[in-house]
Amino acid sequence: MNQSPQLDPSSPSQRHQPSDPSRKRRNKRRWLIALLVLILLLGGSVALLSWMIAPQRQPGLAYTGLDMQAKIIEMVKQKKPEITLSPAEFNDLAREELMERAARFPAGVHITGADFSWKGNVVQADVRGSLWGIPFGALLDFDAQRQGNALVLSHVHTMVKHGAFNWPHLQPISISLNKYVPAIVEVSDLQFGDQQLTVTFKLDLFTLPRLLWR
Repeated sequence: MNQSPQLDPSSPSQRHQPSDPSRKRRNKRRWLIALLVLILLLGGSVALLSWMIAPQRQPGLAYTGLDMQAKIIEMVKQKKPEITLSPAEFNDLAREELMERAARFPAGVHITGADFSWKGNVVQADVRGSLWGIPFGALLDFDAQRQGNALVLSHVHTMVKHGAFNWPHLQPISISLNKYVPAIVEVSDLQFGDQQLTVTFKLDLFTLPRLLWR
């Protein structure tokens, strides 16, 4: 009867070979170098981003509510179913609308100040805030169009201190044009002038005095 060959425990091929300590040190060194390079890349990226978007101005967020009763009195005097907003009034209105939408800002964005102005149908917001904790300042351009009873601001472009910066991109902002005068149902026109924004309504002028006692 044939017997199975016996394995020689003293054979080098059967003994457990201890790992090479120098190889462990080399692997550990490689991991440390890779981690250091990653940290440097992340730090450099944050530093570059901070440099690109560093704020240059200090806009605020305080605003004064629109005195719609005074606007209605002016409509009655002028016998025109329209109201006008000065640049300062438009800035107050836009700031108020912006803060009402704070919960819907892109992730990581916190706004601490904004100044609004317009040129033609382009509304520009000079904004200050933070992006994931990094302070930023930016000029945001919005295409402004009337859609029914709303002024819709569509974000089209962003400029920061050192060039264009198209992230994060804001969703369109819809501002109700008859929000402060519920009795006026429909807006017929909106015009951006050089020094005022004119909103024209569809309504009977004889109904204007009744709005004063709302």
